[in-house]
Amino acid sequence: MSTSAVGLTTAQPQNREVDAVVIGAGFGGLYMAHQLREMGLTVQGYESAPDVGGTWYWNRYPGARTDCEGYYYCYSFDPEMLQQWNWTERYPTQPEMQSYFGYVADKFDLRRSYRFGTRVESAVFDENTDRWQVRTETGEQTSAIYLITAVGILSAPNLPNFPGIESFTGPAYHTAYWPEEGVELAGKRVGIIGTGSTGVQAIPMIAEQAEHLTVFQRTPNYVIPARNRPVSQEEMDEIKTRYDEVWAKVRRHWFSFPFDMANMLAGSMEENERTRIYEKAWANGGFPFLFSFDDLLFDPVANESAAEFVRGKIRETVEDPAVADLLSPRYPFGAKRPPSGTGYYEAFNRDNVSLLDVAANAITEITPRGVRLTDGTEHEVDVLVFATGFDASTGAMTRMNIVGRDGVVLADKWAEGPNTHLGISTHGFPNMFMITGPQSPFTNIPPCAQNTADWIAEAITHLRREGASRMEATEAAEQAWTEQITAIAEQTLLTAGKDVHSWFTGTNVEGKAAVINVFFGGADKYMDICEQVAADNYSGFEITTTEPAYAN
Repeated sequence: MSTSAVGLTTAQPQNREVDAVVIGAGFGGLYMAHQLREMGLTVQGYESAPDVGGTWYWNRYPGARTDCEGYYYCYSFDPEMLQQWNWTERYPTQPEMQSYFGYVADKFDLRRSYRFGTRVESAVFDENTDRWQVRTETGEQTSAIYLITAVGILSAPNLPNFPGIESFTGPAYHTAYWPEEGVELAGKRVGIIGTGSTGVQAIPMIAEQAEHLTVFQRTPNYVIPARNRPVSQEEMDEIKTRYDEVWAKVRRHWFSFPFDMANMLAGSMEENERTRIYEKAWANGGFPFLFSFDDLLFDPVANESAAEFVRGKIRETVEDPAVADLLSPRYPFGAKRPPSGTGYYEAFNRDNVSLLDVAANAITEITPRGVRLTDGTEHEVDVLVFATGFDASTGAMTRMNIVGRDGVVLADKWAEGPNTHLGISTHGFPNMFMITGPQSPFTNIPPCAQNTADWIAEAITHLRREGASRMEATEAAEQAWTEQITAIAEQTLLTAGKDVHSWFTGTNVEGKAAVINVFFGGADKYMDICEQVAADNYSGFEITTTEPAYAN
C-alpha cells in the first residue's frame, strides 16, 4: 500500500453527509466512484482491504491468476488507458492485477474517495429522511442518498464448520486470506481441502514446494489447460489497433468474450470432426473451450461428448488409472464453473501428492494433528489449506447488517434465496443499487460491472432530473425476474446433478438455500434487457417524486 493511500485513508472525516456511499474498491466500485464524481456527486467509498483491488487484493494464494485473458479482463471506458497499459502474460497473476488497479486508481485519483481497511458494519434506510445511514466497524457514520454495493460475486470466503477446526495446532490458511508475505511450505506436510477454481491453481504450486501434499477432494472438476504464456509488446501493440472490434464483440457475446459464437452444434456433428474441433480448442486452452459449440450447455448428447473428451484427456495425463478415475467428473460439463489450470492433472503424477475422495469417505473432524475421515483414518499434516471457495452472490451482502424499509433485514429477506430486479435492486431497499449482485449474469465480470455502473449512473441522473427521492424495485418485478432466471436455468444443464456442489445454486455452502443465484441467459441479452428497462422509463421500479426537479 502506498504512502499516499495511507494518508488519504486517515484524513477522511469521521461523520459526514454525502450523495452516495460505494462499498468495494474492485472493478465495480472504482468505476462507480469515478462515474459519480464525474456527475458532480460527493462520494464516500469503503473498502475492507488496505488498498484498491477488491477480491484481487486478497487472493494471493500460490498460482492465483485470472482465467480470462488480460486484454479483455479490464476496463474499456478510457481509450487512453487501453493504449497505455500493457499486459505481460496471457492470464495475469494477482500481482499484475493489483498493479493494474493501482494504475487505474492513480490515473483518476480514486483513492481520495475511499476509506481503506474499513469494513461496513451496517447500512440502515431512514424513512424520515430518505437517506442511508452507514456505520463502519470503527464507528464512523456516513449519511447518503444512494447506497451502491460493489462487493463482488466471489468475495465472502466459505469456511465449512468442520468439528474440531479450532483444535489444529499447526498453521491453517483460507486461500482468500493468504498472507501477503507468503507461506513457507518447504519440507512441510500440507493438506488442502477443496478442488474448485482456487484449488486447481494452488495445488500444482504447493506440490512443487511441499514435502508431501494431501488433496481432499469432494467433487472433481473439468479442468481446461490455461496455456498461459508471456505476451510480447508486439502482440499488445497489435491488440491495441483493434480494441474497438474487441469491445464490440464483447458486447454481443454470451460470456462477454471478444469472440464470435461457434455457430456449430456438437450434437449433430460427425464424431471425427467434432473431436478435431475439441482438440483445437484444447490446444488453445482457457475458458473458451466451453463455447466450442453452441449446444454444450443445452443438449445432453453434446454435453456428454465434451465431458468424455475431457475425461479422456485426464486418462491420458494421469498415470494411475484409479487416480484418473477419481479426478474424472460424472456430472454435466459446466454444472460447476470449469476452471483453467496449469499442470493440474500432471501434479497427481508426483510421488509427493496423494488424492483422497472425501465424497465417499467424508471428513468427520479436524484434529490437532490433521484430518480424520469417516473410516477413522487420521491424515497428519503440518499445514492446512482451506480452498473451500465462497458464499457466492449473496454472502458479502448478507454478512453486512443492511436494513431497508419497515425494518426488514436483507439477510432475512434472502434467507430462502435472493429476489431482485435485474440483479440491481431489491424491493424494500430504496436507492440501494447492486453491481454484479445476486441474479446478475455469470460472465466475464469487468465488462458487465462497467455496464451496470453506467446503468446505475444514468438511473441516478434520471432521479435527480425528475426530483425523485426514491427508486425501488417492485415486488412484481423481482418476482418476475426470479421466475425468468429460474426458467432459463432449467433449460440448461448448468444446474443438473443433485450431488454437484456449485455456487451457481448455493449448494456449495452448508445450510444455504438451494436456488438459482445467476442469470444464465447471456451477458449480451442481460445488457439488452437493462437498456430496455431504462428506455421504458425504468419499468419494474417505483419512483417517488417529492422534490422540485433537478435543473441539470
